[in-house]
This record gives sequence, structure tokens and C-alpha cells, in this order.
Amino acid sequence: MNKKNSKTIYLNGKGLSIEDVINIAENGYKVDFPEKIKKDIIKTRKRLDKQLIEHPEIKIYGTNLGCGDLKDKVITSESFKSYQIKYIKSHNCGTGDPLSIEVSRAIMVIRLNSFAIGLSAVHMETCQMMIDMLNAGLTPWILEEGSVGASGDLIPLAMMGAVLIGFTEAKAYYNGELLKAPEALKRAGLKPITLGAKEAMALTNGTNFMSAIGVFAVRDAELLLSNASITSALSLEAIRGEKNAFSKLINDNRPHKGQIFIAQQMRNLIKNSRRTTDESQIVRYPNQIEETAKERVQDRYSFRAIPQVHGSIYEAIKKLRDVLTIEINSATDNPLFFIDKNGYLQAKSGANFHGQPLATVIDYVKLSLTSLGLITDKRVFSLLDRYLNNGLPADLAYNHDKGDTGLMLTQYASAARAAESRVLSTPASIMSVSTSANQEDFVSMGSIGVLHLRKIIYNTQIIVSVELLCALRGLQMTFDQLPEDLRELGNGTSKIYKLLNEKLPSVKEDQYLRSDMEIAINIIKSGELVDTVSDLL
Repeated sequence: MNKKNSKTIYLNGKGLSIEDVINIAENGYKVDFPEKIKKDIIKTRKRLDKQLIEHPEIKIYGTNLGCGDLKDKVITSESFKSYQIKYIKSHNCGTGDPLSIEVSRAIMVIRLNSFAIGLSAVHMETCQMMIDMLNAGLTPWILEEGSVGASGDLIPLAMMGAVLIGFTEAKAYYNGELLKAPEALKRAGLKPITLGAKEAMALTNGTNFMSAIGVFAVRDAELLLSNASITSALSLEAIRGEKNAFSKLINDNRPHKGQIFIAQQMRNLIKNSRRTTDESQIVRYPNQIEETAKERVQDRYSFRAIPQVHGSIYEAIKKLRDVLTIEINSATDNPLFFIDKNGYLQAKSGANFHGQPLATVIDYVKLSLTSLGLITDKRVFSLLDRYLNNGLPADLAYNHDKGDTGLMLTQYASAARAAESRVLSTPASIMSVSTSANQEDFVSMGSIGVLHLRKIIYNTQIIVSVELLCALRGLQMTFDQLPEDLRELGNGTSKIYKLLNEKLPSVKEDQYLRSDMEIAINIIKSGELVDTVSDLL
């Protein structure tokens, strides 16, 4: 996180973008509320405090009543403060690996933006504490397991709440160091806060855990798909593929937005290429197997159907972006407080904390990115198979007589990740397990789905990196073997080929392959390829 950035983003509950969340969480942008929002939060909280004193007979869930299966148990005013402490303690039972600092910061940003809507009746002091923590670079230590994605992401958000209160058992990061919460607060110049009635529930009732991971998943998935357009264009060049499949005439007559978008990207990347062709042709390489030197009528689906397959993935990611944009600008608390005509607060219980709207689209993207990995792996397989790669050397090995195996094993690495993604793409949103004595009898499991989505993105990054290596090797091995009038690459692929030759220069025998894999993976994750041809994507 870059803590030196002085730009401030003001949260008002309505205009927060995915990019805003990332800039605050990852790039050190400051955060605050507009003054009107602060005044409204103070006003609403004063009304709630007054109502709880003057009208204790008005029972409010999670406020002067318990939570979950204990919804009918009365909490007396003498126990309001102690209940908040007990609530946060009893909800701190997370397991698993810790979230990154960036994701934990994103959780806080999204929770604050929900409070900015003004329906949670929290103290402004509680919001200010979260604002100050973000601006000071103090981040709760949150574990990734425990939420069922329904009653809010209760357990992860309780770990955040434990830092605000200053529990000695809680942990937080400050200046890159993991400390006990009281020490972290002290070093940041902050003091623990005392929560009032309802505030413990307000801190934990929200879809902020899955939303925060989803925000980074959208960013990474969009970059990944752009990288896949580039590597698939390189693969098409490597096999001297046919470009009719990407023509405007074909794709505009099945006007799915994603298909049209990807077809245009492919046309832009391979425009003016002499390796790819409008017509079937036979081009022989030295030592090419005779039966592979034959005219092709059509390329295989993994090449020919790129607009249709990648296009559907584009639409899935776009849907997740749209859903997340709504979610991070929503009141996901329970109950929510509205002022009636007599000036009283009316608490309305509902289920805005339920993660199903996110969980279903997260599963949609999981399935889609798994398909991206599978079709990419098929192209890798084709590039390596001497009977499928249109004359490229078997396994892209330089000298079979001297025992070179080329890039054969990269496809094993790719296939392993594709197989795991198949398992992880099983929909989590239909795996409900009842909780809280069946009071919460249908939960979304979106919290599990989003963790699987994150791993599927990683898996697919590996697969796309393998395609990059294989396509590049195929071009390097045959570039000088083609007639001069058939060597020229496309407007985009030529730029990419030049860049990759500098980072992964041609070799003449087997090398330590893990080194090349690391370089390729870093290239894909960095976005360098996309930046190189951004005007064509």
C-alpha cells in the first residue's frame, strides 16, 4: 500500500466505484465523509439513544433484543455496552489464512460507505475510528474462513470490530508489522472505542468480505481476459491460423456484446498479419511431417471460436462488475432505521445482508473463467502436438536427437490448473447449510465462492502464461523458416513479439523451465502486455 498518496475520496453511500475501493485499499488514498453525512449520522444516532431510554418497550432486533436464534431475548439498557463486547468476542472464531492488507482495507471502505447511507444508526465516533484507521494505515488482521455469506460476513467483520474495541487477542498491521491491537492503535495515535447499542451488529452485518475480494477479482479477471486475447492472437499467428472467424461480417450477425467486442480485439491485434490468412494454404517448414503439410478447411474450435467463448466470459465479468457496483453502494445492515412522520425511528428488519445476489454471479464468473482456462489449455495442447500444430516442431523442442523435450511439460502444469478449476467451479451458491438453530435456514455461501473465484483466477493466469510461452516459442522457432512475404505479424502481435523477445529470448536447447515460467507469469500478472497494445483492446 502506498501511504504517501494525499488524495481524499469522500464516501456518501452512492458514488463509490470499484476503482475508488482499490485506490483507497491499495494505493493509499485517504477517505472521509462529507460534513452533511456526518451530521445526519449524528442526528440519527441521537434519536436512537433517546428512543431506547424513553421507549424501552419498543423492541428492536440486535439492539435491545438478541441476535439470530436469540432474537426474542431482551437486553436491558444496563447491558447494552457489555453486550457489544460479548457479541464481538463470541463472533471471533475465524480460521484459515489471513487476508491481504489490501482486502482488509477494502472491507473497511465498503462497510463505511454502507454507514454513509445513514440507515445503520451507528455513532459517528465509530465511523471516525474506521476513517482514522484507514488514513493512518492501521489494518485489522482478518482470517478468510468462517462466513457463510448470509447474516452478513459475521466472523471476518467481527475480527475488524475487535480491533476497534482494542481487544488484546485481536491483531492489526501497522507500518507493515503485525501487532496486538492495543499496541497497533497506540503506535497509530488512536484509542479504542466503546460501542453503543446495536453497533456490534452494525459492524458485522454486511456482505463486505465477499464484496472486497470480489472487487479485486473483477480487476484481475478483466486484466486476465485482455491477456488471453493477446496470447490467443499470438497462438493464432504461431499456427498460421485463418482469420475469417474474426470477421465483422460473421460476428456482427450474432450480436452478443462480448462476442463483438472480442472479435474486434482479435481483428485489431492481427491486422496486417501475413502469417494469418483469409484463405487456406499449405506452407512447409524444413523437416515437417508430410501428413501435417495439408490444406486446412477450418481451424479447431479453440482458435476459431475465440470470439464466442471469450465473449461470453467478457459478459460474465461485466455482470459481476455491475452487481458489485450496486453492492458497495448499498445498505447491507439489519435492522435499518427510518424516521416516521412523528419523528420516531422505525427499525425495519429484512435481509439486505444476504449474499445471494453476489453468490450467484460469483459462481457465473467461476464457471466462465474455468472455460477460459480450458479453451486456453486446448490451444496449448494444439501448439505442442506435431499432428495439430500445422508444422511446428513436436513439443516445440529444438533438437529431438539430443534429447530436448521442449515445452511438453508446461502443458502438464496447465492441465493441472485447469483440472483444479473444474473442481472449484462447482457452484457454492447451491450449497446452503442451515445455521443458528434453523433461524438462518438458507445461506448463500458466497464467501466460499469468492475464495474459489480468487483461486480460479490464479489458475487461469498460470494457463495463459503457458500459452504465452508456447506461442512465443512457436513463433521464434519458425519465424526465419517462412518465406519473407509470410513472416510479418499483425499490428498488435508484432509489438508483443518484440517485447517478449527481449524478456524471453530464443534459446537453442532445453533450459531450466521454471525460470521462464516465472517470467511469463509475472508478465501476465503485471499487465505489461495489455499496456503495450492498449490502443488495440
